[in-house]
Amino acid sequence: MSPHHLEKLFSEGIINEDTLVDILHQCSVVPLLYDEGSQITVDDFYSRLENPLEGEDAEAAKALYTVVVLAFQRFAEPENYERLQDTISLQEDLCMTGVLSVSDWIEWLSRMAAGEINLPTADFHSLFEDLPEGYMLQDFHDDLTYILEQPDHSKYDEAVKQQQLLYHQLGVTD
Repeated sequence: MSPHHLEKLFSEGIINEDTLVDILHQCSVVPLLYDEGSQITVDDFYSRLENPLEGEDAEAAKALYTVVVLAFQRFAEPENYERLQDTISLQEDLCMTGVLSVSDWIEWLSRMAAGEINLPTADFHSLFEDLPEGYMLQDFHDDLTYILEQPDHSKYDEAVKQQQLLYHQLGVTD
């Protein structure tokens, strides 16, 4: 079963929004329980759902979690694992705010797991000079958002450019 089946189940009203949000939320929170990706399993995600799933719901969720596990196994070493965690957490935020569609997020995860794309990179120093240790994509996105809320900001045009590049790498489509 394809992880995209979740969207179909949601659009048909078979799973409600709360269930879909719970399924997607596990993609960003469960990896925080590990320091690297070699030990993470589908059951780690599935067992943390608020409500047990059955039938097609369960199979679709497991299909998504299989893809997520493959992505994290691909980037099992701690540094890249942390970058993927950060990326997926940012994608969840973008999905919940309507910037990233569920379909595009699942497609990105599938492509990441298949080795078709690499982890997003950002030119943090294009906008900022002195950055704190541990500065990551979510921090960068927050700072971009702050600048973009101020059209008269001296770095506004560069922030627009960096946001477009970041969103492209995160799977956001128009």
